[in-house]
Amino acid sequence: MRNNELAQVLRATNPWWSRRRRASWVLDDPELTTRDAHEWPLATATARAVLADLAAGPRPGTVTLVVGPRGVGKTTAVKDVVAHLVADPAVDPRRVVLVPVEHLDEDDRPRRMGGVDVAAVLRLPTRTGAPACDGARVLVVDEVGTVPRWPAAVAEACRRGHQVLATTSVLDPADLAALRAATPCGAVQVLHLRPATFAELVTADPAADAAGVRAAFLRHGGLPRAIAEHRDLGDVGPAFVERVAAGLHHDVCRGEERCPLDRLLAAVCATTDRFVEPAALATTLGLTTCEVGVLLERLEHAHALDPRRGLVDPLLHRLPSLLAPDRHTAPSDAHIAAFSS
Repeated sequence: MRNNELAQVLRATNPWWSRRRRASWVLDDPELTTRDAHEWPLATATARAVLADLAAGPRPGTVTLVVGPRGVGKTTAVKDVVAHLVADPAVDPRRVVLVPVEHLDEDDRPRRMGGVDVAAVLRLPTRTGAPACDGARVLVVDEVGTVPRWPAAVAEACRRGHQVLATTSVLDPADLAALRAATPCGAVQVLHLRPATFAELVTADPAADAAGVRAAFLRHGGLPRAIAEHRDLGDVGPAFVERVAAGLHHDVCRGEERCPLDRLLAAVCATTDRFVEPAALATTLGLTTCEVGVLLERLEHAHALDPRRGLVDPLLHRLPSLLAPDRHTAPSDAHIAAFSS
């Protein structure tokens, strides 16, 4: 993307730079308003507790990675942090720069920034559209793990004295090691947001019938919005299903044509016994064992798969049947209960 295109994206996603919008932007922000429509309060409270230190004020020269699977609420959580920072009279809101790696263009088509784009914004925020200001920046990068060579760009920003707050659904251990090696000792912290477990749902509503909670959990899983939509609508809405699937498809398939996500997840369900076996998956999918190994590793890095147990959340087991009901039958409750970690 050219600098003027980056500037257009940043202006659209950083409304707090405007004096008129400094306080009002939270009223129509897409993630925050969606949460208001379908909120599971316990998840909001948990995320705020995990990120409380970040909301207290800028922390120059640090990197914080907020890690978790697609749909767990990472973007909403960091926007809560941004809302606290820009509402603080002691913080110049122009210092806070949200970099949306995944965003919509003028025609509402999904677009993604490349590694060069993100590096350009982190290196020279003013040249790519951020207003001039005094002091170190707070650079908030949403879904940084989808960007090639992101550790180098983030580490450089940290060494320049900026604070980097980044979300990612994908965390390759090699990338984390590279980031830590390129930043001062102790500068990097990793915070995790995870789907709720059945035990947490029961604890949240001890008066509820445990069997009913279990039955609902095996349908909606533990993602906050899925829990709330099931409560409010009777099931998880198609818009959320499609959003989770689109993100996971990018994380795992990365544009590869021989990687239909619904077939991959359905095959994991069908071939999982005690462990996830690449050979059985390769036969089912018509791929080589090596190709399947790469996909399984990507699923693991995307926090969607536990190789010892299977898919980590019940909703992922149902995802193929929700995406393509004509091709896939939803697995039984017994299967989901046995192979959700």
